[in-house]
Amino acid sequence: MKNFVYLLITAICCTFISCEDEPIGTAEINLDIVDEELFTYLQLITNDVPTEESINCIEFNYSFTIFIFDENLTYEGAQAVFNNEDFVALLNSLDETQSISLNYPISGTLSNGDLIEVTTNEELKEAISNCSKDEHKRRCNNTLVDCIWTVRPFQGFPTNYVGSNFKINRNGTIQFHHEGNVYFGTWVTLYIGDDLFLNIDLNNDTTIESFWDLNWEVSLLTDTQIKIDANDTSVLIEKDCSIPCSADGYQICELDNTPGIAQFALQDYTSCIPVAATHDVVSAVKYSFFATEEDALNNSNPLSATNYTNIENPQTIYVRLDYITSGENLEITQITIEAIPCIGG
Repeated sequence: MKNFVYLLITAICCTFISCEDEPIGTAEINLDIVDEELFTYLQLITNDVPTEESINCIEFNYSFTIFIFDENLTYEGAQAVFNNEDFVALLNSLDETQSISLNYPISGTLSNGDLIEVTTNEELKEAISNCSKDEHKRRCNNTLVDCIWTVRPFQGFPTNYVGSNFKINRNGTIQFHHEGNVYFGTWVTLYIGDDLFLNIDLNNDTTIESFWDLNWEVSLLTDTQIKIDANDTSVLIEKDCSIPCSADGYQICELDNTPGIAQFALQDYTSCIPVAATHDVVSAVKYSFFATEEDALNNSNPLSATNYTNIENPQTIYVRLDYITSGENLEITQITIEAIPCIGG
């Protein structure tokens, strides 16, 4: 069944959750991801007391909020989850017709070398319960990231999503920006044994979902790159700060010999254009761009989203957001574009 989860990744680590003290002794440290917008570095600390009991569990990176759906995938409510005990209690409270949105199967290799495959909420509850051990402690090291993360070419693994990007809003909702369309979903990281996984869930497009909605294994993690692997496919995602979101609007270097004129890929700026609060959380939306408010209201004479040359400097551009499936208008807003002089540009 296709499930949905709404993940609120906030700055809890550095605001109102105090981290447990690091135990005395040798520490085995694993790099983890989660942060207010995309990543926080967490270190998994274990003490040096030998034990015959293997760490046969799945470790989620808390905190987040779970959305609950009925058998028709109709939204029923939300519940914050701060630790394993909270998650198990939530799973215990569900009946067999309810669902949450993690992409099954969640599979990997445990610390003892055994394979694990979780396919149901009941199996997930058992795997989480196995992680409630004293030797598992976490230390917070929050790193705020304000940039988007863009899909880059990776040799031997062609994809139609090169140039598309991921953004995590401050309320935790993930956005995937692809060819002027925006798809909403979740980004959940977890450990299976010592291996780090990224569980992606996007909504409202079967093609997008068939590619991205997997439990990806993280095989490379740096401050600027993430490589994920699943189903004989690899994807490279890189930190991209080339288009800052600011009150000054979308600024591009002016063309040589044409002061005040530049070419704008308007769809590249969609991650900086807020989605209306009336959005239904899960449905994909399409951005269209117009030179006048009248054109935006009438949905006529759209501008090129990939190569637009400004006619004023600065210039107001009107943006229309429509639901892709229904075509219903969600919002009409506006942005400012500006060609600016750049050294060497």
